[in-house]
Amino acid sequence: MEELCELTHLSIRQYQRSNGEVIALLVVAPSKTDRERVIPMSPELFHVIASVIRRHTKDGRPIPQLRRFDPHDKVFSAPMPFLFQRQLGSSRSVIGTGTVQQMLERRCEALAEEHPGFRGMKFTPHDFRRIFTTELVNSGLPIHIGAALLGHLNIQTTRGYVAVFEEDVINHYQVHLQNRRAIRLEEEYRPATADEWTEFEEHFDKRKVELGSCARPYGTPCQHEHACIRCPMLHVNPKMLARLDELEEDLQARRLRAEAEGWTGEVEGLDLTLTFLQAKKEETKRWSRRPTVDLGIPRPRTTASSGSRTDQQP
Repeated sequence: MEELCELTHLSIRQYQRSNGEVIALLVVAPSKTDRERVIPMSPELFHVIASVIRRHTKDGRPIPQLRRFDPHDKVFSAPMPFLFQRQLGSSRSVIGTGTVQQMLERRCEALAEEHPGFRGMKFTPHDFRRIFTTELVNSGLPIHIGAALLGHLNIQTTRGYVAVFEEDVINHYQVHLQNRRAIRLEEEYRPATADEWTEFEEHFDKRKVELGSCARPYGTPCQHEHACIRCPMLHVNPKMLARLDELEEDLQARRLRAEAEGWTGEVEGLDLTLTFLQAKKEETKRWSRRPTVDLGIPRPRTTASSGSRTDQQP
């Protein structure tokens, strides 16, 4: 909003390309940073700026030069042909940021009369800056270009401006899948055979251990020599918390024996195992207090004739 109020007639420049095409440019004075930036004006933006200039110069005179008071620095600027100025009685003044906010509030009230969904909503100029950024990035503009247009020195600041909607995520993911599938062989997209499905089910049977279940990926063996207490892949069943207490008592007894015999390496290993065991207990207790959430995952369909589920996929 501050950058908008500081625009002057001198902010409008033009650039002529080698082929003779003339591009209108808008020079934005620095606000949050100490670097001014140049924005290529779209035809719509150029039409708005031209309409403002014609309104000020309709009597043939140039745009009046006024001093603008900066509420942050508490100083007056040099006389400049500000674009956003108005006539109040016999005097002219630059439109302030508070006036712009009041104009937006009145427009919101008028909009709510025709569209009740906007009733009670309030907008600020910064909201439109965020909407503008979201539209640009979601339409395919590289985010570093958007950062340059907004005057951000850090691209992470621009990322905070961009709102990602669930529909956009789904659409982009579907496009990604279609591109991946287009380069894969068609024979890879076939129903699983009975042997392949049996092998897939056996993988989950092999992941069942005394304390719970192992979360290792499909088709991979145990890489920790079944040292489940130390393994981050172990998901302890809350019903086995009592068993963890028994293991802890056994480990403590073994540690006392190791200390008495002077087995320093054994003591070090047992201490490490006890540390992992305590972490597993705390994690299991934390997860057991959380409510169960139904993810709505569909179940395999069954055929009425054979009752087999190998030929029907979820």
